[in-house]
Amino acid sequence: MNRTEIYILHKNGADSHYIGLQSLLDSKSIQLKYREFSIASQAFKSILKLDFNTFKKQLINLFFLSSLLFTKNKKIVFGIAPFDHKLSFLLKFLKNHKIYYHTSWSCWDKSFHPKTKKLNQDVFDDWKYLLETLAIEIYTVTKVSKESLLKNYDLNKNKVHIVNHSVDHEFRPTIDIKKINKSFIYVGRLLEEKGIYELLKVFSQNKKFKLSIVGKGKLKNLVEKFADSCPNITYHNYISKRNDLSKLLSSHEFIILNSKRNNKWEELFGMSLIEGMAHGLIPVAPMHPGPKEIIDTKTGYLFKEGNLENCLHKIDLEYPECKVKSKFSRLKVNSYKPEIIASLWEPILK
Repeated sequence: MNRTEIYILHKNGADSHYIGLQSLLDSKSIQLKYREFSIASQAFKSILKLDFNTFKKQLINLFFLSSLLFTKNKKIVFGIAPFDHKLSFLLKFLKNHKIYYHTSWSCWDKSFHPKTKKLNQDVFDDWKYLLETLAIEIYTVTKVSKESLLKNYDLNKNKVHIVNHSVDHEFRPTIDIKKINKSFIYVGRLLEEKGIYELLKVFSQNKKFKLSIVGKGKLKNLVEKFADSCPNITYHNYISKRNDLSKLLSSHEFIILNSKRNNKWEELFGMSLIEGMAHGLIPVAPMHPGPKEIIDTKTGYLFKEGNLENCLHKIDLEYPECKVKSKFSRLKVNSYKPEIIASLWEPILK
């Protein structure tokens, strides 16, 4: 069989979002290639940092975009934030190709979206054209995203497919590691919208619970400060090796998020939740669109944003029964395995 190709076109790449698609294409001997459209900004940064590899990557991206003007019918999975005005420019390159739009955004009535600059009716018309006409299929990460698209655009429901993100097959629990009682772990970016300060504050005041934080970001110094002064809080920095992260996850009982909705963002899925669940951790998260579709009463805990402390009190009361939730959590994550998610991507092979 001749090897064919499918391209992912994103602003800055998102390999972890396409584990399921990669699994499908590997089984069909089809190459999946990643390309980015934020070329100018990334090239500028690479020059400032003397980063040759990143600069070389941008040359490849530039060549790919240019080639779209002189070719036809390339299959492209396209990811771009809702109502980004850059779509109008990119349509010139995409119009002669097979486009599959991929999104995790949950609100499509124009009342809440991340891109607000240079918006006008022409931009909205271009988005309407992308969704209703150009895109052959639309893949949404959550059910609420699909429902919002169908409500706000003239789309055949069979054109829109729900395809969750997939847990990495390399994430395997370390069975012989003993779990720490009442232990929670946060894995992710250390940013204000992730509710890091509130997370640290609540755990510093509830010392019967233990909190581990893994990640990097602008609030790293704040995390280190709390970790130095609170014996129940530990900071592990960013962990790149899957095996090392798996061992750390396996030693905890709960995986936690404390995301805060702002005027441009909310938690749209929660990769760390399913990664923790693969290790039998019980997920704990606010009632944002992504966590609400991952967590139910059998598998974990959802709380109203700002009510984390009340949630911890509830967990404390129910703690003797939490092992049951751990079993259901591990069972539910089977639906996020690469081979299951791969089957949901199959319409792209038509």
